[in-house]
Amino acid sequence: MSKAEQIDQLEHLFRHSYGKTISVLLSKFGAHNLQTVEDAVQDALFKAAQIWSFKEVPHNPEAWLIRVAHHKVIDAMRRKQRWNDVEYDIRSESLDTEISTESFEKDQIIDQELQMVFACCHPSLPVESQIILTLKLIAGFGNKEVAAILLKKEEAVAKAFTRAKKRWVEKKIRFDVPVEMGLRSRLHIVLKVIYLIFTEGYKPTRGDEVVRRDVCYEAIRLALLLDQNKFCSQSSVKALLALMCFHTSRFDARLDSDGTLVDLEHQDRSTWNRELINRGTKFLNQAYQSTDFPFDYLLQAYVSYYHCIAGHYQDTNWRAILDVYDLQMIHNYSPVVELNRVIPYYKVYGVQQALDLLDEYEKNHPTLLRSLFYAFKGELLMEQGLTSEAIEAFETALIFMNNQAEIAHIQKKLHLLAASG
Repeated sequence: MSKAEQIDQLEHLFRHSYGKTISVLLSKFGAHNLQTVEDAVQDALFKAAQIWSFKEVPHNPEAWLIRVAHHKVIDAMRRKQRWNDVEYDIRSESLDTEISTESFEKDQIIDQELQMVFACCHPSLPVESQIILTLKLIAGFGNKEVAAILLKKEEAVAKAFTRAKKRWVEKKIRFDVPVEMGLRSRLHIVLKVIYLIFTEGYKPTRGDEVVRRDVCYEAIRLALLLDQNKFCSQSSVKALLALMCFHTSRFDARLDSDGTLVDLEHQDRSTWNRELINRGTKFLNQAYQSTDFPFDYLLQAYVSYYHCIAGHYQDTNWRAILDVYDLQMIHNYSPVVELNRVIPYYKVYGVQQALDLLDEYEKNHPTLLRSLFYAFKGELLMEQGLTSEAIEAFETALIFMNNQAEIAHIQKKLHLLAASG
């Protein structure tokens, strides 16, 4: 294994294991030991990076991480003379056995990560605190990633996370997630967090990856667990699963043989996963037939569905997609929806009308989604044959981009424009 492959393996492992390790230890030591657990997990990950960079990764790396972090928590408690705060004697417990994260019963949420998500989404906390806690503790996202996801400044996220942890500890939040009404009352925010996790995996805000598959798969796994629960298996869960299935079906087509990002128009649709598209369609039909009509994820899923059923890009039903966006503008408005609506609007009404729509968006949201705004503007100007203006727009988009794959994609367009000019 090359050094680069080894680094990729460790990064994958750490992203996949961070939330699980935090969840297991907090379920043992309680929410009041959150900071101690966080520090122990980070120390364990640092130790693993040191050891595994030149030694073979153990057979069960997650168990290794949990065991090491577990001992570090105990050592920290002893140093602080807080051993008596632990409600039971964990010295007799063993973590040598395989750790199962898939156990599940119909009326309980006993997957430890999902328990942790529900605990973070406690109704006594402000919604923003619930989201930030989950993204940081379960997904293991950094402040920069969370800031990009929530359209906030990094410093604001750091301060909000500190406040959220303090309030979470003060509320003495427990991990015995209630059934029925307790689950249902938190389901909306839990789904929102799961989708935010998936979105960051599907379109990373930073780094050089086009897609972080392990992050996406973990979000889908959590949603599938919800769908198996009789109190959580609602139309909104099925709509979100449909949306994620449709997006995931296109993973293999998003990169060309050189590892370069491929936009939707130029993707090889023969590589789309038809099994996932069929499964997404099944979830979509189940959500649509429900009496509890879930506008949030159902409408987004329909946009992706129309793309998935088009045999060729030119066969895309842009009128239907625009109609769905119009419904989103009414029932589930956000600046992201408003900006993404520009593309189907252009396909239906033409370039100039879409540019006018972009101008209107900029008046209303002069500081939001700048990279996407200028990328769209560059595309429209290029379509209109305004080469120098398109180059200027794409160069401005680069200023706001942090993902290296997206940067390379825009630079490729700039190169083509320069060559054609």
